[in-house]
Amino acid sequence: MTLTRFRYAAIPLLLTLCGCQAVKDARDAQSASDRLPGETTITAAQAGLLGPQAYALTNLEQIALSAHPSVLQARQSVESARLQCRITHAGRLPQVSASGGYNRSTQNSGRNTSTAMSGSWSGSIGLDLLLYDFGRLEAQERQALETLVSAEEQLRATELDVVYDVRSAFFELHRSAELYRVALETEKQYGEHLEEARVMVEIGTRRRYDATKAEVDWGNAALDVITVSNALVSARAQLNRTLGLAEYPSYAVLPDLMPPRTDLSVSNLMEQARQNDPSLAVLHAKARAASAYVDQTIADLYPSLSLGADLSESGRDFPMTWNFSWALRATQNLFDGHKKTDRIRAAVTDLRSARARVADAEQELFLNLVNAVAQFKSARKRREIAELVERQAAENRDIVNEQYRVGVSSAIERTDAQVAVTQAQADAVRARYDEQAAEARLARLTGAPVGAEATPPPAAAP
Repeated sequence: MTLTRFRYAAIPLLLTLCGCQAVKDARDAQSASDRLPGETTITAAQAGLLGPQAYALTNLEQIALSAHPSVLQARQSVESARLQCRITHAGRLPQVSASGGYNRSTQNSGRNTSTAMSGSWSGSIGLDLLLYDFGRLEAQERQALETLVSAEEQLRATELDVVYDVRSAFFELHRSAELYRVALETEKQYGEHLEEARVMVEIGTRRRYDATKAEVDWGNAALDVITVSNALVSARAQLNRTLGLAEYPSYAVLPDLMPPRTDLSVSNLMEQARQNDPSLAVLHAKARAASAYVDQTIADLYPSLSLGADLSESGRDFPMTWNFSWALRATQNLFDGHKKTDRIRAAVTDLRSARARVADAEQELFLNLVNAVAQFKSARKRREIAELVERQAAENRDIVNEQYRVGVSSAIERTDAQVAVTQAQADAVRARYDEQAAEARLARLTGAPVGAEATPPPAAAP
């Protein structure tokens, strides 16, 4: 009797022990102390941004990949899909159930009544095993597997998106920093013009108008410095946001550039995208899952075969009476109002729609590649021309300044020459970072691996 009671008491104990780790992990996840990076906003120190140290583009990319909330969400989606695969596969394993009970009741019959109660024990262990279902479970497993593939590719797409955002913000910060440098240099030039004009007015070689004109020019340059400095602050804040931060730490960034691209053939880039772009891979996986669902709906037309067994014991005293039974079951729905055949037709429409989404995405991707290549070529050409114009404008400014000093050129001509230099410098900066932005866009569209090395040019960090 003791062994029998222990056997029934051990069943819930075994089940409890099997679920302890899962319950512990769940309770840890609920607690405020067990949070993964991305579940909460990390600090700059936790991200590794310490003091005025300069960081390369790849360093910032790794910080974003480890701390950005969208990456954590994508990783959890992968884990959820992986667990769903295990849940689906569990349908192939035996399903074991156990039950036990104790009942007390009176045993009255006819006119003889009594309040005396007697107890009885009962317990059972059941087993159910699927033998064959004409491919229904296999189709469900294929769907779960394709969902996992889709989640993994979506994780890679999210990582590429995060890296692209970091690169865009990184180059925008450099653009703003260099425009700020141009604005400061322009303000300095106008300040020198103002001092020079004042001296020349005092000695009588220039009119008062020249000094007034120089004051206006210097004031406008000072206003431009304020405007550009605000843009620099916004650019740094945007970079911090792409890193997953909610603060404004003090750190420097190295003047990295994207690796130079030589192959600008749209056909070759499209082939790379077909092989590497995770967004396309997600759609392909969904199309394969839709095909597996068609198989599942077809398999639903056929019966399923399963084996069941049950061992039970019951009685008022130990040892109790035991019974064993088993059964081979076949389940078939004879008529359901054409629901199953309609589900097959609906599954086919879903499959065709999934394939159409793949085709549409490929066409949209090709168009984006064409535009990105055109933007890249345009930015490269504009940079080359802007750098040439910048050199010519600087030479012209120097000539005009010398002519102004000897009284050949006017204050207006000198202002025009300085404006031309400022505009040429700004155009060169914009074109340079437009080229880098287009390069980053091409890398995202073609699904280039994350963590590509950047090329540091010999320039000062902002």
